[in-house]
Amino acid sequence: MIARSGLLAAAIATAIAWGAPCRAADAGAAAAPEARESLAGPKLDALLTDIAKARKGMKTLRAAFTQERRIRLLSTSVKSRGELSFGAGERLRWDLAPPDDVVYFIGPEGLSYKTKSSTATVPARGANVARALGDLRALLTGDLTSLRDRYTLAASRGERDVEVSGIAKDKGASVKSFTLVLDRSLVVPLRSTLIEGKNDRIDLVFSNVVVDGPIDPARLRP
Repeated sequence: MIARSGLLAAAIATAIAWGAPCRAADAGAAAAPEARESLAGPKLDALLTDIAKARKGMKTLRAAFTQERRIRLLSTSVKSRGELSFGAGERLRWDLAPPDDVVYFIGPEGLSYKTKSSTATVPARGANVARALGDLRALLTGDLTSLRDRYTLAASRGERDVEVSGIAKDKGASVKSFTLVLDRSLVVPLRSTLIEGKNDRIDLVFSNVVVDGPIDPARLRP
């Protein structure tokens, strides 16, 4: 539901399959993929623990993003720009600029959206909605180990970033797989991709990320 709404997100957000950065060996040579260390077993556990610790101390997060949704059935893609805001007791706001011109809110009451002409809220009482909201928050700002019940997780580390990916255990899941790339602080998101349905894809690229900057709590409520 969240992926179909254009979030990622929203949501949550949130495969988040990103290409690894590349570097040129020299000015005349073709760029070669950056060497990455695959993390499994205890190394994967340690990384997930480190990400949870780094995020636990985060009070707010704000970032601009570009979003490209590729719809296989229609052989088309839709590009959008927006802003992510997080804080005030696990609340997340996802703004999509015109022509989308919609704002999504995720909080204890559920998933809400607001346009120029309408507003609505999907309560978090239902198990599926609650699970989707929890997954989105975990992916972008929370404890990634909470996703292990529904996704098989993997990770890799490069010189400048870490990548966490997940493949859904349930073949009927709406989000089939994801990947998330964080910088070395383990807090700042860099890129993200969700694969949903029959290989529909949402790519997100984040920029101008501000951690623990001022955010008006009122902006995070519908």
